[in-house]
This record gives sequence, C-alpha cells and structure tokens, in this order.
Amino acid sequence: MRTVWVSFDTIGRDCLEAAAGAGAEIVGVVTLPGPIDPNRSGQRAFDDIAARLDAALIETRDVNSPETLNAIRKLEPELIFVVGWSQLVHEPFIALASEGVFGMHPTLLPRHRGRAPIPWAILSGLARTGVTLFEIVERTADSGSIVGQVTLDIAPDETATTLFARIADAHVALTRELLPQLVAGTAPRIPQDPSRASSWPKRTPADGIIDWETRAPYLYDWVRAQTRPYPGAFTFLGDEKVIVWGARPVELSEAAPAGTIVEVGPEGPVVACGEGGLVLEEIQTSGELGVGMRLG
Repeated sequence: MRTVWVSFDTIGRDCLEAAAGAGAEIVGVVTLPGPIDPNRSGQRAFDDIAARLDAALIETRDVNSPETLNAIRKLEPELIFVVGWSQLVHEPFIALASEGVFGMHPTLLPRHRGRAPIPWAILSGLARTGVTLFEIVERTADSGSIVGQVTLDIAPDETATTLFARIADAHVALTRELLPQLVAGTAPRIPQDPSRASSWPKRTPADGIIDWETRAPYLYDWVRAQTRPYPGAFTFLGDEKVIVWGARPVELSEAAPAGTIVEVGPEGPVVACGEGGLVLEEIQTSGELGVGMRLG
C-alpha cells in the first residue's frame, strides 16, 4: 500500500526503517523543517532516508495546514503512520488515507494516554508498561481502536535512558509484526474502553526542579525518570543551575536542613533531603560542590 510517514524523532525514524523493510511502499515523509533543535530530545532529520526510499519529503510545522494536506493528497496515500509527532491530526488529515491512519503510543492503552509517558511511568511507580499501535479516527489523543500491543516490565532501578531504549525496540518490533497485517487488511481493530482510560499531562523542562524537602527514595525516582534523553532533574547553587543525571538514596547518620551537602565522598556529594539523603552520582555544573553548601 502507498504509505506516508509522519515523524520528527528517532523512534519514528527507526519505525520508518522497519516499515520499509517489512514491505511498505513509502511514497512520502512528513517532518519538521530543519535545522535540528538541540534542546528537543530525540529529534532527527529525515531528508536522507526520504531520498533513499525515493519518497517525497514534505516539511511542515503544521500537519493540518491546507498546504500540507494538499501535498499529502497528491501522493494518494492508502496508509498514513503518525509516529513521533507532537501535534494532533484533525479530521481532514485523517480522511486523506483510504485504508486508515495509525499511530503508536508508549503505554498500554487505554491507560495513560497523553504526554511524557516514559517519565510518568517511572514517577508513577509502574511495574510494567508497553507500546500500543492504534488507529487514529478522531483528533482526541490516543483514543482509537487498538491494533496490537507489546508489554514491558519496568525494573526497580529503571532509568529513562534504559526504558527509552527498550520502548524504542518495542516500537520497531510492533511495526515489523503488524505492518504486513495492515497491508493485507487482516489487522485487528479492538475498540478501547473509555471507562478505563486515563491520561498523563504534558511535562516541561521546568517541571524537573528538585524539591529537597521530599523523601530521598522519591527523589531517586525523580532523577531516574528525567535523565537522558530528557532535560534532567535540576537544582540551584545560588544562581547556577545544577543538573542531576544520576543519584541514589542513602541513610544519614544525623539530620540536616534539606538541600545541605553533608558529605562529599568518592561517589559524589551527599545531600540531605526531607527524609534521608541523596548521593549525586552524576551532575552537570561548572564548579565543585562542597560540604555545607545549600542547594535549592
């Protein structure tokens, strides 16, 4: 089937490669115009892969604009995939594909629709999550019929880095498994139960600020959930921003005001929390942290 791919990120690109390898006829690639934004995690260019697949490259910041719709319409798509695209598609866009528009979401729908699913999965203490391939039939986020799912366990010490990598692999595996069924017209459509749906809100880099009055075990989760490829949990030393990429909780021999550096050992500074302490195993700062300094 004539297939158009909409994406701007690394997972979407990997899935495009998988779809092409599974036999999809990629006639168009819709992506953001360059250059790559270094502050946007996972963003990738698509001009080279579009050229390699001999597919039309359509660059746009508004996938629902009349210009973009007309460019896609000329390609006469049968299937459209929207994988790694932050903008909801509207009904005129959905009507462009004769055999359907499909998306992927890194949770087990209908649970946990919405934004920032990898950080939220860790922050929420989930023991498992997954990836869902679903049909897009309306502009409501992540609400269409389920085509297939992959379930992933979340380890107690999982980080955003490791979970992102495993979820990326699951996206590719699901693409390889289900794309031939979509092309053949045999893929299932399982309606979601809206009474069991839940949603997570958008997160911004500013949401990563550390509140040192929090108990240390939760701050451990806080750091793990927002480490690379995301902007990172952070605090301040005076006016300087300090990013914490890795940390772990420890017991303190005596209490100290939250945010106080009570020790500097071989593994990093130890900071007093609302309860317990946090060893800052990997930080990004221009200076050195010393005993008695106060973060926050």
